[in-house]
Amino acid sequence: MTTKDRLHFPRHALAESILLGFENNIQTATTIFAPRRKGKTTFVRNDLIPMARDKGFLVATADLWLDKDHPVRVIARALQEAIHGTGFVRRTLLRFTRPGQVISGVNAGAGADGVSIGLDLADDAGLVLPELFERFSQLGKGKALLIIDEVQHLATRKEFETFTATLRTLLQGAQGKVYAVFTGSSQHGLARMFRRSKAPFYQYGSEVSFPELGMEFAQHLAALYFEATGRTWEAAEAFSLYVRRGMMPKHLREIYNLSLTQNLPVVEADKIVWASMLDEGQFATLIESLAPLDQALLVGILTGESLFSAEYRKRLGDELPSGIAPTTTQVQSALKRLQRAELIGNLDHGSWSIEDGALQSYLRRVLLDDDQD
Repeated sequence: MTTKDRLHFPRHALAESILLGFENNIQTATTIFAPRRKGKTTFVRNDLIPMARDKGFLVATADLWLDKDHPVRVIARALQEAIHGTGFVRRTLLRFTRPGQVISGVNAGAGADGVSIGLDLADDAGLVLPELFERFSQLGKGKALLIIDEVQHLATRKEFETFTATLRTLLQGAQGKVYAVFTGSSQHGLARMFRRSKAPFYQYGSEVSFPELGMEFAQHLAALYFEATGRTWEAAEAFSLYVRRGMMPKHLREIYNLSLTQNLPVVEADKIVWASMLDEGQFATLIESLAPLDQALLVGILTGESLFSAEYRKRLGDELPSGIAPTTTQVQSALKRLQRAELIGNLDHGSWSIEDGALQSYLRRVLLDDDQD
């Protein structure tokens, strides 16, 4: 099992443990949580899916953020592609199967990679989802694997509740035949999906912590650098910056790329990469759009304040333009606004967190005057 991405540092042991659990019927579903930019998607694409296919699993992959308004279509499309394949001939033939029910149209185009054909799902995709699921289960012959990325999105809107219940029913009905891997980047969203007693997937499957890549990742890149240039890469310095910025694999990879292609020292490469990541996130615009109370609460979360305490709210009043201490209701409303904006997560029991590592580092630098450059 190989990957074309030489910079990728594999997590084979994690993939192996998940799939062995399925093969031995120890578990039927696994949830992988990690904040954004931690490499979950890369792990799924480069480690889990190739290994699953090598072991004979039929794999369907659905990223719910590709079409946030239509999760049913996203999952139906993933099942279709697993059933019929994504090749030119199979996609063309699929146009003539069950016309008017699953497919509403075909779109084609030509580009640098050749001719491509895309399929548009009919609006009633949800009506045929059980049929697609049954076909997927049959073709998998006891080894069908459905991977749903950013699964917490199903808990964000009331209109998704019926579909979410249907999805659990389908998975439970195919227990031992169809296995599921859910990934998520929001602790709050996953709690609403899996951990609370009234959650739609309460106690469904196990949860796996996603390990951070340690010094071995920097050493892996250093070996590639030496192989390419014959020179030593500053792995220790690179790893130190990687930890300081929140241990995001993409950050370290980009430092490596700049060091290699532009012959830059690690420290100089880091400055360019970090500035680019902050610009990409548009964090400055995001923070400036927040109400003063919301900004103040972000600082309180970063510094571990007791957000509803009278003493803290009094201090907030001294800092706010109004000069008035907010009520507990106002604090609660502000926290809900920050949640809806996907800036913070509620870990239950009054514990809150910033869910994006890059955003957290930016906030520390800007709101706390914590120099990280």
